This record gives sequence, C-alpha cells and structure tokens, in this order.
Amino acid sequence: MKNIYLIRHAQSEANAMPAHGGTVNRRNADIPITALGQTQAGNLARWLAEHTPAPDAVFVSPYLRTHQTAAPFLEQGRLKAEVLHDLHEFNYLSYANIEGKTFAQLRGLSEDYWQRNDPDYRDGGDCDSFASFYRRISDTREYFRRLPEGSYTVFGHGFWIGLLLWQLIRRDNGIDMRRFRTFELQVRPRNTEVFLLRSDKDGETITKVRRLND
Repeated sequence: MKNIYLIRHAQSEANAMPAHGGTVNRRNADIPITALGQTQAGNLARWLAEHTPAPDAVFVSPYLRTHQTAAPFLEQGRLKAEVLHDLHEFNYLSYANIEGKTFAQLRGLSEDYWQRNDPDYRDGGDCDSFASFYRRISDTREYFRRLPEGSYTVFGHGFWIGLLLWQLIRRDNGIDMRRFRTFELQVRPRNTEVFLLRSDKDGETITKVRRLND
C-alpha cells in the first residue's frame, strides 16, 4: 500500500489578490506565499508531524509557493524534497496576456478561456493546453503507482488536485473542459488542505484528511 498525502500550497499572492487588489506582476512559477501563507505553512508542518507517518520521500512542484509551503515541514524533520516537474500548476493563460491586469480583468480572460472549450488550445508558448495538463496528471498517477510501498508527502496545487479528483471520479478518458470547470469550482481545495491518495494493486482511492474552516 502506498499512502500519498497531497497538499495544496499555502495562501499565495495570487490567492490574496481578490481581497487585496493589485495587478499581475509575477509569472506563475514565481508567485510567493503571503505572510498568512507563512503562518499556514507552519501550522501545516505541525499537523503533518502529528497526523502522518514520517515520509519515505517528499515531493514539491517546480513552483516557488510549494517550496515555501514545504519549508517548515522539511526543516522540522530535517528532510529534503525532490522536485517533480509534472506537479506544476495548470498554466493556461500566457504571462504576456495577463501582465499588469487586475483581478477583474484576469477573471474575464479566464472565463473566455473556459468558454472556448478547446482542449488543444494554448494561450501562448509558456502555457499548457488542457489536453496536455490532463495527460500530465495521468503520467503522475502512473509515477505514483510505480513508487515502492510506503508514505509520501506531496506539495502541489489546487487545479492539479482538482483534475486528479476528476479523473478518479470519471474513470474514463473523456476531456470536457466546461464540465470539469464546474466540478473544479465546487471541489477546489483550500490552501493547506490535505488529501490522502491510497494506491495498491486494486486501484486508487482518495479522501480529504485535513479540512479548514477558513
């Protein structure tokens, strides 16, 4: 049996943008966590120490906010993390098209993207298509299945976990962006919520094991 603890990163500057305003001024990979996010990361590290076994390995995405979220946990356990490229968040809007945009403008561009409903569309050379994102999740699930028995801690992203949930529930290869978007908005993990993905010869199951009230 493999127990894989999947965690959405702590609050990032982008997550705080609707409440605090501002404009897009960093590429997706470079967005840091906020002061609140740092507090959340510390609380998460303590929760993981109390409620999960010592990991056989820790994985982070290439994006800064997962490294910063993992830092207190790694320091606490004197652990090192391995960067797993395919964990990175769904990057569907090109930075060239969103730099300097307000949250309201960003939301409009996002809605346009989802209404396009074209899984092969790329907004720019720095972007995923929805189809490539879908395959990336499938590839990572296969990577997890090949891991030795044990416990693993994974610091990742909200869209990523949302599409993993979608694949596990749908159990088919259909790609319907509009249906996924409706689903994702309903199930999107909050910052530092934790899911347990269990993988064995009989398949995969997933449950939320850390819920937040705020």
